Amino acid sequence: MLVLIVFLAGVSLYKLVYCMTDNRNTALLAGIIYITSPYFFTDIYVRHALGECMAFVFVPMVFLGLYHLFNTEKNHYYLVLGAVGLLLSHNIATALTAIFALVYCMINAKNFSRSRVQKGLLLDILWIVLLTSFYWAPFLQTKFSAEYRVFEKDAMATQESLEESLLSAKDLFITPNDTHYVFEIGLPVILMLAFSLVTIRVLKENKKEYLFFLISGMISVWMSTRYFPWKLLPSPCYMVQFPWRMLLFSSFFFAIVASMNMSTLIKKFGRRDVLVIGLICMMYLFSRYSCIPLAEEVPEVTEYEPVAISGQENQWILGMGRMEYLPSKAYDNLFYVATRQQGISVLQGECDLQKENKKGSRMSAQIVTSDKKAILELPYLYYPGYSVKLDGMPLTVFETENGFVGSTIDENEVGTLEVKYTGTRMMSTTKIISFVTLIVFLIYIDKKH
Repeated sequence: MLVLIVFLAGVSLYKLVYCMTDNRNTALLAGIIYITSPYFFTDIYVRHALGECMAFVFVPMVFLGLYHLFNTEKNHYYLVLGAVGLLLSHNIATALTAIFALVYCMINAKNFSRSRVQKGLLLDILWIVLLTSFYWAPFLQTKFSAEYRVFEKDAMATQESLEESLLSAKDLFITPNDTHYVFEIGLPVILMLAFSLVTIRVLKENKKEYLFFLISGMISVWMSTRYFPWKLLPSPCYMVQFPWRMLLFSSFFFAIVASMNMSTLIKKFGRRDVLVIGLICMMYLFSRYSCIPLAEEVPEVTEYEPVAISGQENQWILGMGRMEYLPSKAYDNLFYVATRQQGISVLQGECDLQKENKKGSRMSAQIVTSDKKAILELPYLYYPGYSVKLDGMPLTVFETENGFVGSTIDENEVGTLEVKYTGTRMMSTTKIISFVTLIVFLIYIDKKH
């Protein structure tokens, strides 16, 4: 998967630069610089950040689509491919890309007067919304159905944790021997960027785009450092978690600028120049090999012992991080979660429970209630999509005070209680919408070609 990502990231940027410059050598160099960026190296080999690695593929697609939208008559569907890929792989990168894309649209504001651009942009937005509806619609439904820890201010990132991740100027140039994270811009790229003033003076075509990429790259680097005024930004901005992730964007922007600088500076810029500069970039990247943390034996995930919830705050659990995806009520009652039995609890009223059988997300039990209603708490944390039935008749489902799935049984009831996770109607409906839209979108692309 990672090999495919690296290849597609290079191809994606190659297509963007070739579309802009109509020069295959410039485009090829840009792709090589991009996939040999030290931060990409860190994401792959140190952080193992698969979602952010995938963002390296889709960010160039977004700008390729926008470039086509404002400058050509076709192929702006790349904007759809890039935006959908980003949204389904890395939310934070999606939000940050949207900001840069908005700025790019603003510098091309005069083109909005064309009806073709207006219709194209509206159509692309419609494609994006419908293709990803299976993701964002259930996401919003879940968010508004209950309180979840992930949406609380101090869950994902705080001002203090964000400040701990800010880089110094030194980090952009030198990687200490005692660290695994490589945040360097890279000496080869820095040397190539030094010729930007020369390029600005002689460049005639795509000068507006060139300046946008150069300034955006510089801003991205600035935002990764302690010199950027993060304290003045509203708290929702802290969801970026790690300011150094802005190096994803500086790697993208600077790869374009550096390749255009070299093609401008070197007379008769050819494939041999690409090969030499590419080898230098690779050799510099390989020199960072010592920063990869190595283990002689890496155990399979199945060899890890499952860790029970102990009730301690911010306990790390295999597969759940800091439990930020728990319902807030469950997170506030971790000791209850840790000590609770796997069976059904009667919170109110009287209910005789027999033959309880729980297998994963399915459960059944024989129940008998008295002359009073019974409120039951099922051994499942509350997320929308659980179905509870009594002899085939659906019952109301709600969240208990402990963050579990609850249901109410009327008085004098006798029957079989069945519980299973089916998903919500919203989930099934939007899956159909997205699937049908995908078919129509593929037909649309085929006709465009």
